[in-house]
Amino acid sequence: MPRPIRITVLMKETVQSEIAELLTDMKLSDGTINYSKSFKYREATVILWLTPEAYRKTVALVTEFSDEVAWHGTASRVSKNEFIINDIFVYPQEVTGSTVSTDQESYTKWLYEFDDDVFNTIRMQGHSHVNIGVSPSGVDSGHREQILAQLDDDMFYIFMIWNKRLETHTLIYDMENDILYEDNDISIKIVGEESLEGFLEDARQKVQMKSFPSIPVGKKSRNDAGKPDCWWNFFNERENYDQYRSYEL
Repeated sequence: MPRPIRITVLMKETVQSEIAELLTDMKLSDGTINYSKSFKYREATVILWLTPEAYRKTVALVTEFSDEVAWHGTASRVSKNEFIINDIFVYPQEVTGSTVSTDQESYTKWLYEFDDDVFNTIRMQGHSHVNIGVSPSGVDSGHREQILAQLDDDMFYIFMIWNKRLETHTLIYDMENDILYEDNDISIKIVGEESLEGFLEDARQKVQMKSFPSIPVGKKSRNDAGKPDCWWNFFNERENYDQYRSYEL
């Protein structure tokens, strides 16, 4: 379910009240106080579109590289509940099978080579996890926090992790509306795939799985000659049927 990004006055008051109540007459068995609180909005979904170019480049990177690889994407808001990734770009990086590291000087130089139209729409960061799951690591979470700290209140940012099975973990931080969307809150679609969905639906109605009569396990259908039906059908009109009698089943 979607969650808030910023801490509101009401959220602070709720937490303070609950902690105060928790501390009343509390006895510590190991000197530790544990408290957690989760805030959620009502169920809501957003659509994340990828242009065919952005999707093809992403899949190419994820499937062709044997090590991790990372990229940025240009993205824009289509409506309150729709975003689109228009294109992706690979930035300078050093990789291993499970890490991506960036030299800040090289990265900054690369970033400032873009004109303002591209630079101001870089609102997406993605990377691959090769042959493992797409759950974020501690390093991933730390990198995400660094980027979020630089966002203005009217911005948004998209994070994606892919693996070679084309599984994804997706987060959309909508700062303008103070909503964090994650995985099940997000419907990922490819621009132009609407016509493909119509084509596939038509194909499903026309393509039927051929069915075969089943023979109960342990039983064989035999004809009057004592041969299995498949044997009899093959030889019943041949003149020299007797020569095959040595091949009793």
